[in-house]
Amino acid sequence: MTLHYRFPESTALNRRLPKDALYQRLNPSFALRQLFINQVQEIIWRNKLSADTMNIGAGGDYSELHVFDIELKNGIDELDEQVLRAIDSLIVFPVLHRLSRKIGHNVQVQYHLAHKAPTIESAEKIKVGRYFSSDWFAQPEQQKLHDLPIALNVTQLYRQLLQPLLPFQFRTDESIDECMSRVEELNKQQRQINKLQNQLLREKQFNRKIELNRELSVLRQRLQMLKITNE
Repeated sequence: MTLHYRFPESTALNRRLPKDALYQRLNPSFALRQLFINQVQEIIWRNKLSADTMNIGAGGDYSELHVFDIELKNGIDELDEQVLRAIDSLIVFPVLHRLSRKIGHNVQVQYHLAHKAPTIESAEKIKVGRYFSSDWFAQPEQQKLHDLPIALNVTQLYRQLLQPLLPFQFRTDESIDECMSRVEELNKQQRQINKLQNQLLREKQFNRKIELNRELSVLRQRLQMLKITNE
């Protein structure tokens, strides 16, 4: 599934976000401010995807989805997640972050999208969950970009933009929140597997090794069940 999308011209904002303006709203710690200074060259609020800006319905849990382009400074290979979380903490709606970096003469892009719980009231605290990220890719040429997938509303579009970043496929009729719960359970099972594998490497007693292998087998089966698309 592609990650390289062409966004409709009707959604374009192309607004530069000065870091000083973000600092005023964030009141960042010294350490967070230094991350912005040292790692971020420029932030562009590139697109607003909504029923008002494109041919899409207004229903669902999310009424808007935004696209931010973040250019990293020369010599910076990765962006600290704290920077993304700080930006997302200011915005009620989901944000697709497109990072760019220079490696020699080549430009690479990477995509980050967090699970963000729907905010019912504007005063409610914005809840930013786990981030899902892509690998780094060579920056695609404009003619090789794909149209956005067909979606009835922003919630469906959010789901489809998340899909390529997830460790498994959405199940039929599975909500975003249900899928996130499955991701958390998968990570929990994987941590338990890693712990048992380390125990197995250190274990000397034959009978205990048999027991640990039996436990590992059960956990691996549970892990595979979590990855199954449809039950």
